[in-house]
Amino acid sequence: MTTRVSAQGTSPSDAKRALKDKFEERKAANEARAKQSIEQAEEESRAAEDAKRARDRRSFSYVAHRWLKASQGEGLAVSSRVRYGDLLRLHLEPAFGDDDIRDIGIVQLDDFLQEFVERGQISQARSLRSLLMNVFGYAHKKQFVPFNPARATDSIKPKTSTPTALRAAELESIRDAVARYMRPEPGRGGPTPSVPVDLIIDTMLGGGGLRIGEALALRWTDLDLEGEEPTLRVLGTTVEVRNDQNNGTGLHRQPRTKTKSSMRAVRMPEWLRTRLAEAPRNPHSDLVFCTKSGKPLSRSNVYRALKKALDDAGIEQFVLHDLRKTVATAVYKYEGLAAASSVLGHSNTVITQASYVERAELKADVRATLDAFAPRQ
Repeated sequence: MTTRVSAQGTSPSDAKRALKDKFEERKAANEARAKQSIEQAEEESRAAEDAKRARDRRSFSYVAHRWLKASQGEGLAVSSRVRYGDLLRLHLEPAFGDDDIRDIGIVQLDDFLQEFVERGQISQARSLRSLLMNVFGYAHKKQFVPFNPARATDSIKPKTSTPTALRAAELESIRDAVARYMRPEPGRGGPTPSVPVDLIIDTMLGGGGLRIGEALALRWTDLDLEGEEPTLRVLGTTVEVRNDQNNGTGLHRQPRTKTKSSMRAVRMPEWLRTRLAEAPRNPHSDLVFCTKSGKPLSRSNVYRALKKALDDAGIEQFVLHDLRKTVATAVYKYEGLAAASSVLGHSNTVITQASYVERAELKADVRATLDAFAPRQ
C-alpha cells in the first residue's frame, strides 16, 4: 500500500526539508515497529522453546532415560540395564514416549500390559511392568508425579507349569548323542566340533545345576581341583551387551550372578574333578570354556552345537535348563528341599519348589499313623 506524504514551507527549499524530515520520522517509526515486531517474535519463539523444553522434561521418554542413567550408579547389572533399554526403545517409547508423564494413568498402563498378556507374552508383560514401576518410582521420587501408578496396575502371574526332571534313560541318550557328535567319525563332513558340549553338560550337572551363563563364566581360578574337597565357585555369568556406551558391545563375562544369593560355592563330585582336570586349557584365557582366541563362548554357539547333536540322534524337546531341574529334583529327593534350594543358589525354597522340583507322586509313608483310623472289628 502506498501512502502519500506532503509538506509545506515558506519556500520550495523549506518544503523539501520539511518533507525530508517527515520521511525520516516515518522511517524511524517503521524501524521501531519492525524492531518491536522482531523482538516480540523472538520472545514468543523463546517462550515456545522454553515451553517445549518443559514439556520434554515431563515426557515419559525423558524421565525414563533419566532413570536408566541413574540406575547405573545404583548397581543395576549391565545385562538388566541393556534389557530394560531394549524394552524402553521397542515398546514403551512407541506407546508413551512423547506423553506428559503426569497424564499417564493406571487404566492406560493396565490396557498396555494386558495386550501382552492376551497375546500370551506373560514374561514380556512382567518385565515391562517391572520397568514401568522403576520409571514411575523414580518420577515420584523426583516429584514429576504425585504417586506411582504402575504399582496400582494388576499383577501379572507367571505361567505355571509342573517341573519335569529328565529320567535316567533320557539323560543317558542325550549324553550318548553329544558324545557321538564330539567324536570324529570317518565320512562325516564339516569341521571337528569346537564347542565342548559334553563337558559343558557335565559341568552343569556336577556343578549342582548351574545355569548355562554361570557355566560359561567359570574360570580356572574359580575351581579348586587339588583340595581334599574339590569345589567350584559360581561368581559370574556371561551377558550379551548391545548399545551400552559405558561397557562396550558384544559378549562379556559379568563379575556377578543373576542374584546375590546365586554367588555360591559347590562341592563337586570326584568324577567332575577328574573331567575338569583332564580338560585342555587355553593359554590366552582363564575361562574354562572359551573360543580359540580366549573370548567367552556365546550361548547361541552352545545351543547350535547341542541342536546339531540332538537332531542327528532324533532327540526333541530338550533344553539345557532341564539339567538344572533334573539336579534340583534329585537333590530334593535324597537331601531335602533346603539342600536343593541352596545348591541352586535360590534365596528361598519357594522358587525351588514352584519351578524346579518335580513333585513326587509317592508321598511320605504315614501308614503307621493312618492305622489309627482303621475301623473297629
